[in-house]
Amino acid sequence: MDRPSHPESVARSASLMMRVDGLLEHAETLGRTPVATSEYYGQVLGELAEILEAHSAAVWSVREDSVSLLFDTQEDSDRDRLAAFVEPVARLETDRTVIVPPGVGGRWPNATEFARCIACVSVAPSLRLALDVRLSTAAQRGENIADVVAAVAAVIVEFHRGRQLTRMFSLSIERDRIAGLCQALHSTLDRRRIALDLANDGATALRLDRVSVLLADEFGFRLESATAVQDLNRRANASRAIEQVVFEVRRQGTSLPWTSADQTDEAARAYLQESGATRVRVEPLGPKPGSWEGACGAVVFESFGSEPLSPDYDGVAEVCRHAATALTNAAAFEAHGLSGRLLRWKSLAQSRRSRTITVSIVGVVLALALIPADLELEAHGQVQPTRRRSVYAPADGIITRVAVSNAVQVADREPLAVMRNPELDLEEQRVRGEIATTNARLAAVRASRGDPDRRGSNSSSAGQLAADEEELKQTIVSLNRQLEIVNRRVAELTLRAPLAGQVVRWDLIRSLESRPVRQGQLLMQVVDPAGPWEIELRIPDRHVRHVLAAQAAAKEANGLPVRFLFRMSPKTTYSARLDTVNLATDLDQDGELSTFAKVTLNPKEIPDLRPGSSVIAKLDCGRRSLGYVWLRELLEFLQTRVLF
Repeated sequence: MDRPSHPESVARSASLMMRVDGLLEHAETLGRTPVATSEYYGQVLGELAEILEAHSAAVWSVREDSVSLLFDTQEDSDRDRLAAFVEPVARLETDRTVIVPPGVGGRWPNATEFARCIACVSVAPSLRLALDVRLSTAAQRGENIADVVAAVAAVIVEFHRGRQLTRMFSLSIERDRIAGLCQALHSTLDRRRIALDLANDGATALRLDRVSVLLADEFGFRLESATAVQDLNRRANASRAIEQVVFEVRRQGTSLPWTSADQTDEAARAYLQESGATRVRVEPLGPKPGSWEGACGAVVFESFGSEPLSPDYDGVAEVCRHAATALTNAAAFEAHGLSGRLLRWKSLAQSRRSRTITVSIVGVVLALALIPADLELEAHGQVQPTRRRSVYAPADGIITRVAVSNAVQVADREPLAVMRNPELDLEEQRVRGEIATTNARLAAVRASRGDPDRRGSNSSSAGQLAADEEELKQTIVSLNRQLEIVNRRVAELTLRAPLAGQVVRWDLIRSLESRPVRQGQLLMQVVDPAGPWEIELRIPDRHVRHVLAAQAAAKEANGLPVRFLFRMSPKTTYSARLDTVNLATDLDQDGELSTFAKVTLNPKEIPDLRPGSSVIAKLDCGRRSLGYVWLRELLEFLQTRVLF
C-alpha cells in the first residue's frame, strides 16, 4: 500500500532540490548585479515562498536591542501582526535554524496561524539577519525545509555584506573628498578665495550641480561665487534669484533643508521654477549650524538630477561647519591686521597689570624650561612564564578526545588530546587492503610455482611466475613503507605536551572535544609556572626613540628601570629592569604601531603570578625639562602635523 507513495516522495524531494539549487544560483547571480535591495529581496523571497508553498517570507535585521523588518512579501501586514512575528525572531540564536509550529509558547513563542521556519545568520558582531518563512501547514512533508531556508539565508547574508561593503567604500570615498575640500578651505585666510574654492571644489566633492556662496556685508548677503562661473554678473536674473531665496530663507529664521518643487516652501518653489533645479538647500555659515545669528556667509546647494541623497552621511553639514570656521578666521584676520595687534600690545605693555602678567608668563616659561623632571613613558603588557609552548593542530581533523583540562599539571610528552583525520583513516584502510590483496596474489603465485603439473611445463611460464613473485614481494615492501608513514602520521595526531608544566586554556574540553580544527590552529598552551617569569611589553611607536636612547645610556647600570603594577591589584607597585627591545615595529591587537620588549621578573618577590595578567608599566627614560615632560606630546604633534 505504501510503495507507490515512496517514489512520489523521492521525486518530489528531487524536484524540490533542483528548484532550490536554481534559486541559490539565481540569488548569487542576482546579488552580483546592481539590483535594488527591495527588488532582490522581492525576487528571492518570492521564489522561495513559491518553492516551499509558503504563505509569505520576510527578512529581519536583528541587533542587540532592536528588531526591524527589511522586507516582507506580505506587504499589508499591520502592526499587531508584525509584533506577533517579531518575538521568536528576537530570541533565536546566531547560526540557528528552527521550525516553530503555530500557536505554541515556550522558548520560541509563535502566536500566528503559520508554522514558521526561521534561520538566523550573523552579518557582523552586532548584527544578524533572520530569514522568516511562514508555512501554511506544519511543514511535515519530508523535505529538508530547515536546510533549504538556512542555505537561502546564507546567500542573502552574503548579498547584505556585499552591499554594506559597497556602501562603506562609497562613504569612505565621499569622506575623503570632503576632507580634502575642508583642508583647502582652511589653507587660506582670504574670504574671497575661500568662497571660490567652496563654489567650485564643493560641487565636485559633494557631487552637486551648482554651489553658490554669498558673503555677509552691511546690506545683507551678496553673491560672491558660483560653480563654473569666472566672471560673476551680480545683476543677472540668476544672481538676483539666488540672493532673493537667501533673503527669504533668512527671514524665516532657519536653514532650508533639501526641498523640491512639489513641497510647500514658497521661496524654494519659486526659485526652483525659475532656475530649473530639481531640489535646493540653503545653509547659513555661522557659529551655530542652521542659525543665521552671527552668520558671515551663506551657501545655496542645487541639484538638477534625480539621484537619491545619501542617508548615511550629510556631507553638506560637514562642509558648512568647516566653511563657517574658515570664513570666521579670515574675517578676524582681516579686521585685526598686524599693525592693529602691535598697537594693542603696546598699549597693554604700558599698564602695571600687563607688566605683572608679562613677568608671570616669563617666569612660567623659564620654570618649564629649566626645572628638571623625570620622563616616564607608559607601556602596557602581559605577564607570562618564560618557558611556555603553544600546541597547534598538526593537520586538519576532529578532536576525538581531550585528556586534560585547564590548569592541569602535565609531564613532558604526556598526551594532551587525540585527533582523527578521516583522510588518514581512508589512506590506512587503502594501504592495508592493498597489502592483503598483494599477499593473496603472492600466495597464489607461490602455489602455482609449487604445483607439480606446472613445474614440468615450459621454462618461460616458470620464469614468468618467478618474476611475478619477485614483483609482488617488492610491492609488499613498498606498501609496508607506506603503512609505516601513515602510522607515523596517525601517531602525530596524538598531541603531547612540549614541556612539563601547566595547561592553559579556559573550558578546554567543551571548546575542543568533538570539534573540527584546521592545520596550524592554536589549541592550547603549556607553561612552566615554576620557572622564570617575564613581562611582554608593547611600547608605542612614538615612545620607542626615547626608550632606546635611555637604554643605551643605562647599559652600565644593568638595564633601564621599570615600575609596573597589575590592573587586578593596582595598590602595589613593583620594580624591575628592561632586558631587551625588539628591533622591529609591528601592529598590535588594536592596530597601533608598537615595539615588543621584555622585562624579567623574580617570581619570589611577586605573589600570585597569573599567566596573561595585564600590566601597566612606566619606563624611566631619564630627566628632561619640566616643560618637555608636560608638553612633549603637543610639541611632537606640532613637529609632525604643523611644522613638517
